[in-house]
Amino acid sequence: MVFVALNYRAYDGFFQDDEIDNISFAPYIGGGEFATGFATPLFLVNNFRPTGHLYFAVMGKLFGEDFPPYMTPIFALHLLNGCLIFALLRRIQVPVWHALAAAAFFLLSAAAFDAYWKPMYVFDLLCTAFSLASILLYSHRRWVLSFIAFWLAYKSKEPAVMLPIALLAWEHWFGERKYLRLTPFLLVSLSFGVQGLLRNPNKANDYTFHFTWKALGATIPFYARRFLLFRGSGLLLVGLLFIRDRRVWFWLMAGACFIFPLLFLPGRLFEAYFYLPLACAILGLAAAASRVNPAWAWMALLVWMPFNVHDLRKEQRVKLAADDEAYVFVETLNHWVAHHRSIGTLVYNRPPGAYHHWGVSAAWHIAHHALDLPAYSADSPEGKKAMAAQVTAYGVWDEAAKRLDLRARTPGL
Repeated sequence: MVFVALNYRAYDGFFQDDEIDNISFAPYIGGGEFATGFATPLFLVNNFRPTGHLYFAVMGKLFGEDFPPYMTPIFALHLLNGCLIFALLRRIQVPVWHALAAAAFFLLSAAAFDAYWKPMYVFDLLCTAFSLASILLYSHRRWVLSFIAFWLAYKSKEPAVMLPIALLAWEHWFGERKYLRLTPFLLVSLSFGVQGLLRNPNKANDYTFHFTWKALGATIPFYARRFLLFRGSGLLLVGLLFIRDRRVWFWLMAGACFIFPLLFLPGRLFEAYFYLPLACAILGLAAAASRVNPAWAWMALLVWMPFNVHDLRKEQRVKLAADDEAYVFVETLNHWVAHHRSIGTLVYNRPPGAYHHWGVSAAWHIAHHALDLPAYSADSPEGKKAMAAQVTAYGVWDEAAKRLDLRARTPGL
């Protein structure tokens, strides 16, 4: 109830470019392609993540561009992950009140705010849910179900490829040290990891791994700040390593595994990516706090909450302002196309905010209920050629007025 009270305004938001892009094509993906995506052991170079794209396929078919319904599954997944954190803490014999404090810390934290405010990060929510479920099932000796959850975690997002290393640590510290039962997990992890490095189609862009000190100089400060929302706060977790408790060591090691690939992607610094490592960090912190009276944990939570809520409100204002711009842009396109369906080419100058070309193209496709209509930047060679050869829809985003000026443009004018 507290989480919903703090975040209900997420229902007032709208789709950003990545979300519009997914809605433009996911509902048209056939069941056979989804089945292949779930089952294939091959690295998918087209970045198809069947679990998250299934969400967009279903929601897109049911609700189209009606934004509020998209948020209910997002909230539900976040709350589910809070329940999994509670269950995992009880599994490692953390007392109830400590476990509840940890779940509250996770559910209310603004550290990974975007993950539960934007449908685009359903991939991170699902990856976290299946990863935590895999560890929980493994701890209950449900090997097959744990493997299925691991598979689905990877099919949600790639950082789950590190999960078998965490399971190996669980087997060493809490299991019977029968490491052979982890062979399927490790082989799948190795296979996807090697394929990802060799078949990664992204060269010299934001999705390219940079195994350099410069990359770490950008990523470590960014993620270290996210834990308690002040500079370097994540580095305080290093102090927990001096506590002689395998439960603490395990969860810190698991968090390090999941964040490790992110440290070499300086071009992809997003707070939602911290969602799974944050869950592990909180599990480790709760295990350490279980050694003291739970009243201290709740007092720390109460002291931290005003700072957290302040950051939460600030991020909400920024997000809703950007969503308002996106709504005006997309709705103007929809209204204009409804009266000019014969014009199939869009040339645009300056999209709103952080909208990228794929978001503009996707919005144009959705407005026309089509998949292959051209949308070009006015500065591109394709855009200049289109304006010289045919009637186009020409749009300019007025940043001062926060509106899209759109008109039909004939060649030579």
